[in-house]
Amino acid sequence: MTTDGWLADLTARIAAEVRKHRNHLGMTGPEVAEACGRLGVPLPNNMIANLESGRRGSLKLEELLVLAKVLKVPPVSLIFPLDDRPTVELLPEMDVPSWEAASWFTGEEQLTTAAPAGSPRAALDAFREHQVAVETALLSTEQAVTRRLQAPRARNPEIAAQLIRQAEEFERIASRDYDVLKATRDQLRAQGLRPAPLPDELDFVDDPDDKENATP
Repeated sequence: MTTDGWLADLTARIAAEVRKHRNHLGMTGPEVAEACGRLGVPLPNNMIANLESGRRGSLKLEELLVLAKVLKVPPVSLIFPLDDRPTVELLPEMDVPSWEAASWFTGEEQLTTAAPAGSPRAALDAFREHQVAVETALLSTEQAVTRRLQAPRARNPEIAAQLIRQAEEFERIASRDYDVLKATRDQLRAQGLRPAPLPDELDFVDDPDDKENATP
């Protein structure tokens, strides 16, 4: 496919996804355009109709991003939707499996070796690892707290004792999770990256110096 044909196909694919998700939300084209304007990217009221009808042959990056936000879908889902199409033209004359295109776009394609230190992909992998550490620590904390709270409410002494034992085990697990989370955050900082702020429940994981350095 020529470059022009590839661009037309890409725009048509995005337009079809915009229509699908717009209809799913029960929004009209002008309502979508108005919502985009409220997010700081004004769109003409007829822009959605022109896009979906094929009269609009391309999209600007900011338009793609704000449409994805309004339609409550990841931008990649508009560009490389995972549907019944087994392949998609990633670039002109470059057909690849749909998932391969989507994972390339999001930086999740499978690597045979670790990404080079300092590379954009290494940074993405590090932040994904950090998110896993945060969610794991939150989960173990919640499990420990829940069992601590439920134990006094149990009328059966054996059940109460079991809940206490489970709470103590989850507290040990949570303690290890906190150590992993702190180490992960320290590694991010060592690479010159700034980890995202922690949820209030995990704020204690950071040292005071780390919090001070994180202040813009």
